[in-house]
Amino acid sequence: MKKNHIFPILALLICTAAPQKALADEVWKTEEYKVVYQEDRNKTAVWQYGRDGVVFIDGLAGVFNNRGSYNGYWVQKSSSVRCDTYREGADGKPTYHWGRFKVTFIDPKFPSRWKADVSLCDRDPMVTLNGTPVTK
Repeated sequence: MKKNHIFPILALLICTAAPQKALADEVWKTEEYKVVYQEDRNKTAVWQYGRDGVVFIDGLAGVFNNRGSYNGYWVQKSSSVRCDTYREGADGKPTYHWGRFKVTFIDPKFPSRWKADVSLCDRDPMVTLNGTPVTK
């Protein structure tokens, strides 16, 4: 085989070995906001809502099928309650405006509906949000 025939084969092998991205963006609507699956940070999924709201969900990153329940927390620049403790915000800086977020996926495959129990700070959940996929 000539040298110039090796490079196309090598390029093809590299392309097929590259990690696959999700086939579609995940976007949901809730009673109040549009929620967008923004990115993965190690094992944590990062969702964005509203102008400055972010949800960090532990263990969800890279999981696309047979999702179950996951715990995380939401953060904003401000909210109705200032917590006594802080959490890391979307920009890596501490914020005192946060709460717990437990999400449970309803359907086994994409696009999946979900429900989330949401609290202020470390309090008991006070609201349940229902996420419905936005499909084109």
